[in-house]
Amino acid sequence: MVSDHGNIDWASMLRADFTLKVDSLQQYAYAAGARGDVSLQRHYLHQVAQLEALPQPWEGGARLTEEEYCAAVRVRAWVLHEQQIADDRRWATKRGMSAQDWALREAEARAKWRYHRTPDGQMLCAALRDDGRIALNSEILEPEVAGRLRQQMPQFAHLITFYLDNQEAGRGLQGAPVDRTPLPGPSGPPPEPPVPGGVLTAQSGVRDGTPQRPAAPAKRRPWWRRRRS
Repeated sequence: MVSDHGNIDWASMLRADFTLKVDSLQQYAYAAGARGDVSLQRHYLHQVAQLEALPQPWEGGARLTEEEYCAAVRVRAWVLHEQQIADDRRWATKRGMSAQDWALREAEARAKWRYHRTPDGQMLCAALRDDGRIALNSEILEPEVAGRLRQQMPQFAHLITFYLDNQEAGRGLQGAPVDRTPLPGPSGPPPEPPVPGGVLTAQSGVRDGTPQRPAAPAKRRPWWRRRRS
């Protein structure tokens, strides 16, 4: 998106990306509700609440710099990454996967991405490229880049040095700590209600207090495709 003066409107881009992802999760939630899968529906709505708990710097018509836009995107990418792993864990649990097998599966999911967040909201993102090099906050890790990042984010100085040493040794992200900082928003999905089959009531269109999208009317077949009596 470009403003009238030819400058990129970073705030509008951030808002559009955010809205697209939230709308997508809400669609998944409605679809799960239509199938009567209350557990999955609440799972998706919980993920929506986590995203909506993130700061929304575009509010009030504020303008953003490219650096502010990238910082916000990294925070959102962290949330989406952890949500994807939570989805995978949910899938593995349903299929009775052992804790050891799940640990291997999670390690594979974290093999190319690591996110580290401080209580004040600063984020360090480490990505392993296909060529074996590491990018920290989208910058290829070089000694001069590492030095500048240590000055900008001293709380991550030890991690920056760790990644630089790993890159030189060809170890990628191996041994990097996993940040277990809780995601924003509710601490956990609401408890599952003991509703047999999660049946919708035709009167209210509500299941367990959660509004449902009305079912679309059945489409009639075109007259030329109807069977003749």
